Amino acid sequence: MTVTKLPFHADHIGSLIRPAYVSEAQEQADAGKISPEELRETQRKAISDVVKKQQEHDVRAISSGEFDRKYYFSGFFEKLEGFKEVSPVPWDLARLSAAPIAALKKAGKQYPMAAICEGKISYKESPYLDNWKLLRSCVPKEQWGDCKFTMPPPCYFHLRLAKGKCYNTDVYKNDEEFFADLAAAYRQEFKTLYGEGLRNLQIDDPTLAYFCSDDMLQGLRDDGEDTDEMFTMYLKAHNDCIADRPDNMHVGLHICRGNFSKSMHFSEGSYEAIAERFFKTLNYDTFYLEYDNPRSGGFEPLRFLPTHKNVVLGVVTTKDPELEDAELIKTRVREAAEIIAKGQGRSVQEAMENLGISPQCGFASVAIGAEGMTEEKMFAKLKLVKDVAKELWPDRP
Repeated sequence: MTVTKLPFHADHIGSLIRPAYVSEAQEQADAGKISPEELRETQRKAISDVVKKQQEHDVRAISSGEFDRKYYFSGFFEKLEGFKEVSPVPWDLARLSAAPIAALKKAGKQYPMAAICEGKISYKESPYLDNWKLLRSCVPKEQWGDCKFTMPPPCYFHLRLAKGKCYNTDVYKNDEEFFADLAAAYRQEFKTLYGEGLRNLQIDDPTLAYFCSDDMLQGLRDDGEDTDEMFTMYLKAHNDCIADRPDNMHVGLHICRGNFSKSMHFSEGSYEAIAERFFKTLNYDTFYLEYDNPRSGGFEPLRFLPTHKNVVLGVVTTKDPELEDAELIKTRVREAAEIIAKGQGRSVQEAMENLGISPQCGFASVAIGAEGMTEEKMFAKLKLVKDVAKELWPDRP
């Protein structure tokens, strides 16, 4: 089995603290006070500025900070033929048994946006090509490979919308038909972005981590779902989306327990419940996992990691501006490496080559950062990640 080299031992998930002027421009665009073109120009300036700052701080991977999206999950589904954007989402369309939806309603917040499939899915034009071009235009061509681009997962709205509301049942008779066409659109998007120079793509999916939560699973069962079949279906949907990608296109999967607004999270529980099927079934090159606090459990589930896959440990939190202890991070990474090595029958040194570190999530997953987190403190966190990686992997941080 071919091992895809980990792009960076020091990485970050993607979203960065959003400048106030970008959020204000988004609000003005939503209210019709400025044009989409004016909004895009504001986003372009902000992305150019934050890319320059990442370069100055030697931060990798280089991202747009997701300043060109209203939400981390927006911009893809609603631009495919067959989908319609609904914003805000009426509660009768939402799956109230799903942890993220229940938490939002309990907090008195609206479910902000969903894309509902009303017709047959088809790929007429790339939803994200302009976004990728916006990022790559900020760096010289030789640095395109240092950039990371993120996308939402195929199961995002399927889990969050009420049973039977995700797609028109006159168009798709079952979930399998729906996900087959959706996966085909993903594969076409990967091909388009690859053709335009993208080499590092990451799918952001908090959905799969919800299957670690007993409360979440019970809610789905109460809704009439077979959670084992649902998890199997979601794993297949992921694999179908990333099938047939070019050999030199790195594709990673980030999962966490939710980092929605002011660091609200939606589930807790060790990866143990899903680890063996998760690691051995999914065909991603790298897994970006949340490991910044006890809600994620210990490193023991990493014993199931196959030798040809990588793990980036999210051991630095975006939810608290206080810096972690560097020595503790190094101790935790070595602990994880020992577990992986034992499970794989390899040396710790060999296991370390397939390990990296990062923050556990983005700094502004849905445009809102954690309380007390500033741009200065954000870059201090990213510097901590980089500095620790230089000590653990001095030859290639």
